Amino acid sequence: NAHTGAVDFYIFDEEDAIIKVWDKIFPDLFKDKSELPERLRQHTRYPVNMLLIQGLVYAKYHMNDPTVFYNQEDLWIRATEKYYDQVRPVEPYYVMWELPGSDDPEFTLILPFTPKNRQVMIGWIAGMCDGENYGRFLAYKFPKERRVLGPQQVETKIDQDSYLSGQLTLWDQRGSNVIRGNVLAIPIEETLIYVEPIYLQAETAAYPELRLVVVMHEDNLSYAETFDEALQGLFEGQSQKMLAKEEPAEMQISINDLTEQANTAFENYLKFLGEKQFGKASNALTELQQTLQTLSEMTASGAKEGNPQ
Repeated sequence: NAHTGAVDFYIFDEEDAIIKVWDKIFPDLFKDKSELPERLRQHTRYPVNMLLIQGLVYAKYHMNDPTVFYNQEDLWIRATEKYYDQVRPVEPYYVMWELPGSDDPEFTLILPFTPKNRQVMIGWIAGMCDGENYGRFLAYKFPKERRVLGPQQVETKIDQDSYLSGQLTLWDQRGSNVIRGNVLAIPIEETLIYVEPIYLQAETAAYPELRLVVVMHEDNLSYAETFDEALQGLFEGQSQKMLAKEEPAEMQISINDLTEQANTAFENYLKFLGEKQFGKASNALTELQQTLQTLSEMTASGAKEGNPQ
């Protein structure tokens, strides 16, 4: 309690051996989770350290075949990313995620994995935070025959872009520091769109400034000063051949409108997430996913029409 300084402890896992010992030593210290007020229950989160430990165990012991396990043929490791210009393991992060087969996005803690000695994403584990699903552990595996980019591959694509690599090097030499933000993977049906913010902080400034937003889908990369412009550039690049075939003006207007709508939904998602208004954040994420899916279908359809077999 921020006003009185009183502290209340609630037991969520009654079968945990350690908490049982503590509860016997201090029988009046702990309360049952059912006593937790509803207004506070809505803000409970899956513990980050618990998911990390579970991930380290699951990365090895998800292998059921004794031969595969002995040879470590399907060993997973934590995905890596470039953060503050350093390659490091991805930390678990919270997202609003729509589970397969569900229509309602949920507040979820996610940790992505790659196979050992490879950078493609093989799957992720998730700890659910909402309602009856609170505490549920979920593992999501991508089909092995399908190539899904891992965060480090997205970083490599950025480094290999001739303009971006030169610009980032230039910015990093003028009394300022380039800060590579976390890679945000947004699920859209059976694919992912990756978003990475890039900041610039002057040595005399207290706070970094957002300079670029990089958006990537499959092998297509786009970047601009805002998410709206980067997203529009991504889909315009994919539909370049379609536009070369004298695409009707109403189609181009529709793409522009959809990218603006997606940008608004993305900004609302970040805003509501920061304000911990998870219901509104969930609605904004759903709108973003639906808009991006419409854009993806529109550009794919246009490209198919412009390139008959």
